[in-house]
Amino acid sequence: MPSRNPTFQMWTWTVTCSCLSMWLATQTWGFDDKAPVNGISGVWPTVTPEGLSEEDFTALSANMEEGWKKWTQETSDLVKDLYEGKHPTVEEQQAAIQRLEVKLETLRKALSNSDYRSIFPQLQQLYSRLSPEVDLARAALDTLTLDPQSAQTHRTGPALEDLQEAIGHLRTDLSDFRNGSGWVHWARLNELSGLQPDSPDLLTQINEVKSKLEGRESLEPEQRDFVSREPFLKLEDALAEVQRVAQSKGTKTDTAGLRDSLAKLLDAVNAYRDDPSAETEAAVRTSLDSVRELSPDGGAAIADAVAANFLNYNLRVFVSEGLINRFFSETRSERSQIRERVMEASVYGYQCTDVTTGIRLVPNSLKAAFDLELDGVIRSNANGYTSRATIHTVGYHTFRATKHVLFDGQNFYLSDGQVSARANNQAVGAHTRVSHVPILGRIANNIAIREANARNPQTNAMAMQRITQQVSSQLEQEAASQFANASKELQTKTYGPLRKYNLYPDVMQLSTTASELNLSSRLMDADEIGGSQSAPIAAVPSTGLVAQIHESLLTHAFDRLGLNGQEMTEDQVRELLESRLSEILGRPVSIPKPQNAAPEEEQAANTLVFDQNDPVRFTITDGVVTLIIRAGLKRNNGEDIPTQIISVPFTPTLQGDKIVLTRGNVGVKPVTRPPNVSAQVARAQIMRQKIQSALPEQTVDATFEIEQQNKTVKLTLIELIAQGGWLTLSFQ
Repeated sequence: MPSRNPTFQMWTWTVTCSCLSMWLATQTWGFDDKAPVNGISGVWPTVTPEGLSEEDFTALSANMEEGWKKWTQETSDLVKDLYEGKHPTVEEQQAAIQRLEVKLETLRKALSNSDYRSIFPQLQQLYSRLSPEVDLARAALDTLTLDPQSAQTHRTGPALEDLQEAIGHLRTDLSDFRNGSGWVHWARLNELSGLQPDSPDLLTQINEVKSKLEGRESLEPEQRDFVSREPFLKLEDALAEVQRVAQSKGTKTDTAGLRDSLAKLLDAVNAYRDDPSAETEAAVRTSLDSVRELSPDGGAAIADAVAANFLNYNLRVFVSEGLINRFFSETRSERSQIRERVMEASVYGYQCTDVTTGIRLVPNSLKAAFDLELDGVIRSNANGYTSRATIHTVGYHTFRATKHVLFDGQNFYLSDGQVSARANNQAVGAHTRVSHVPILGRIANNIAIREANARNPQTNAMAMQRITQQVSSQLEQEAASQFANASKELQTKTYGPLRKYNLYPDVMQLSTTASELNLSSRLMDADEIGGSQSAPIAAVPSTGLVAQIHESLLTHAFDRLGLNGQEMTEDQVRELLESRLSEILGRPVSIPKPQNAAPEEEQAANTLVFDQNDPVRFTITDGVVTLIIRAGLKRNNGEDIPTQIISVPFTPTLQGDKIVLTRGNVGVKPVTRPPNVSAQVARAQIMRQKIQSALPEQTVDATFEIEQQNKTVKLTLIELIAQGGWLTLSFQ
């Protein structure tokens, strides 16, 4: 047997080991930190949610115009592809989301175009269902594919946005002070306004201004008090938050944990949609907090998407300038005597003043801003007495006064009033010592009139000065008094009861355009869900208003009634509502008792026992407002009925000057499994009869009266939309 070549053996072994090492290396690539990212695969649901299925699109398309049918089918295919299609790479997932973002942009444009008003309900329905899904998909994908630099930008970005808002509030505040520009320079607001997440001197500038504010104790007492006011404190808080997030370096991402948290958040959102409850609301908030902790961007992307669609304002009110002036515009007439000294003449007579007041809205994105305007006409009739002649003068004077007012939801801030005047005195008659002498008397009178009119520039200037001083003084006094009273009444009569019953909004934003005053607010606790950004678009009548109420506001408001775990009759529930609404609105509120309501004895023998959790909840979709009650029935003459989930759908419609609430089929299902089917059937029938008796179909007037500023204004409901979680009411 020939001997082996040692050199050849060594070479063969080396090659074999090298190949084996290369093969092993390729097999372990999947475990390396730089493994390819698969985006939202495995995180994003693979089942199309209710409301966006092919059947839903088919039903939607049936009510669309012919030109939209093909577009609707294309959108249906793209939605199905996002959920059920195969997108193994991030690029393919990006493309799938982008295709739907294009469709959403088409919807937005159509909803702002009155040409498509006839299909607004269908378009709005689709937009309210599709927009949250696309937003969440985009946010989830961005969260999972962020690079470290982008993550840092995302962490800092929201804090900088809050800083810009604080700067805007402070600028607006300082504009009301004579030396406000000096404080703008002191706080370096111009430099702070230009900061970006990647600004090289970001922390330097933040630290310098923050140190100035923290060193306020070294300032003079008056200055210290000035920079201790709320706008400066908000700026200081915003600076501290930017400082905190900019200094945080972030930690290595737990990719597996993040993906799991994102999946749980999306599941929680779907569970909330399928079964809105306090439990599912809290699950969304808890899951979001988990994603925040694990996300490289601090959860900025996903938090923005959730906030826009589930934690947004749940009350929006748009009031036209025309309606505001129906309450505040008025014309007053006053008559007064004239007793004054003008140059060398003693003047006696009377004057009539007509003043028209009104409100002119001023665009402001941070507060409600408006000008209080006064337009006046003064007609005077007086005699001026001198030693040489008596001059009869008539006057026609005009003035205009404006006072700029800001309202932040709590306080009114008044600027100095601006007054301008024009005077026109005209001598029209005279009497001299020789007026009784023929020919000579007439000549003397004419000379006296000409001489008096020759002095008109001086007398008119004096008149304008007097008018300006008088109007300015009266404007300042009345405005200060009226707005002080308005602030007091707002806090005591409006906000007081709201705070008492935990109904005061946690967020409130006021703004104005040239024609509308806008109020957006949110009633929401830390474990609750709020409104969405996809509220229906509604045109504000020129002398009316639009109110948009989200289902979450109704739910949270009823949750604060204190029904949880209570045993009450129908009359007791109605009396509680009447009492609470009367106190909140500051006027008596009466809720009519149903015509066929059960007698008090029967009610007392069959009392409702509300569940401890979610006693009352609302949903609003597809034109229907559904009242969901979780309650059992305590019966004196029969077996008690355990807690049932009772769904009472109402379809509100406008029919002439009436609002008709058409009740649909009342659904009843048990919270816990009954002993047998027949027992549940009997229970459901009893509960159904009870609820149908307490909540019958109703017809109410579409016109009602509002009292404000000692005026009564009638408003008529002209449009009603119940869609996408929102109840939109337009009044004229």
